[in-house]
Amino acid sequence: MHILLQRVAVACVSLVFVFWTLDAQERTNAFAASMQAFKERVQGYMDLRGMIAQSLPRVQETGDPAKISTREKNLGIAIAKARSAAKVGDVFGDMTPHLQRILAEDWKSRTPADRKALFDEVPPGLTLTVNQSYPATIPLVSAPARLLAQLPVLPEMLEYRLVNRRLLLRDRDANVIVDVVVGVLPTGSR
Repeated sequence: MHILLQRVAVACVSLVFVFWTLDAQERTNAFAASMQAFKERVQGYMDLRGMIAQSLPRVQETGDPAKISTREKNLGIAIAKARSAAKVGDVFGDMTPHLQRILAEDWKSRTPADRKALFDEVPPGLTLTVNQSYPATIPLVSAPARLLAQLPVLPEMLEYRLVNRRLLLRDRDANVIVDVVVGVLPTGSR
């Protein structure tokens, strides 16, 4: 009887280990699949952006900020028009829960002073959404370096920004919000 109980116990432990391993593999595979799909959606955006940028008149070498600003605005307007049906999650897609987890873990690791600093530069209640221009009247609040190291790498023309409880994917040169992850920081954080 004792040997039978030992074998049952070993079988149970083995089954738990197998299910735990399978669950870990499924999570890893789900993350890898989400990451690959995210990269493909980013590339799709970059392809569209490239076609739009080529259709606009180029700015020759100039020191005139007005010409550069005009091209930036025109590029942003053209991208927003081409993506007029774009909505939250179109680019981040199934990466959203992974990004929310990464941001929540990063948030827990920060001191109260670090947390407060993330909100100090932006007016309370500011809500930015897809296809909107990033307001020139507020600072470009970047994601902290330690957090950026955990987020998927982006093409040079795109960047992450944290504004209130939103992670923004921003086109630098067009100054347009490409996508948004809402609710990335705990409420009552400000």
